[in-house]
Amino acid sequence: MKYFVFIMGLVFSVAAFSFAGTLKDTFPGLDAGQISTLQGKGEITRYFYTGEIPAFLFKTPFSDQIVREIRNRDINIGVESVYFVKTEKEIPLLTIYNTLLSIHTMEGIQYYSRTRKKYRTLYTKSTVIAGKKDPTPLRDPEVTVLPAVKELYIEQTDTTFGKNIYKTTYKTEGKVIWVEMTNETPFYFSFIRMVKKGDISINLLITKTDTGLVFYGITSAKTISFFGIERKNKESFYNRMKALYTWFVHQMNP
Repeated sequence: MKYFVFIMGLVFSVAAFSFAGTLKDTFPGLDAGQISTLQGKGEITRYFYTGEIPAFLFKTPFSDQIVREIRNRDINIGVESVYFVKTEKEIPLLTIYNTLLSIHTMEGIQYYSRTRKKYRTLYTKSTVIAGKKDPTPLRDPEVTVLPAVKELYIEQTDTTFGKNIYKTTYKTEGKVIWVEMTNETPFYFSFIRMVKKGDISINLLITKTDTGLVFYGITSAKTISFFGIERKNKESFYNRMKALYTWFVHQMNP
């Protein structure tokens, strides 16, 4: 009987391992050089502009919707980054999901400021609130079962853009978690409205492979456009996404 239990456990372990797939399975559209870079350096990044769509977005139940929303938003600047962190630990999707719900832990995370040429704090405040018109702070939620859909409102005080509210939607299907953050308030910089309400979207897709975790992040926005300011500030979008990835890895500690 013990032998049978051992064999069945081994079978299920192998099945779970096989189900995760390889990096190439996850990103069949990437060439050998890109896969090698992702495995070696842990990152590949690409910028895109008016009329363009993501090139690294891998196939998930949510991918078509992400592309459709980018097109409908008529964006003029976007950045997509694929991060890969190797780990031999078996990390349940539930653990990853609850990590992504730990909004308050974003307070104090650092990002590299292109204009100041140094690291500085990204968010001085980050909290779940009761609603977009009710700023009552709430504790970070925690789930015991993966929900198909979960919606939160988040208030964050950005050291550059001030206080902003995001509608944040979490979706899961199969082995993929999707987090979409859309601004419910305009973004201002020195009294200049840089982005209107609903014109910036941050999407995170997290999945597992046979040797680690994939963190795919894409930020797209329709910003004010004069003298090529959106292209000059493209690194800012990248540096903020890199900060979110660093926060995620630090919290997961894979």
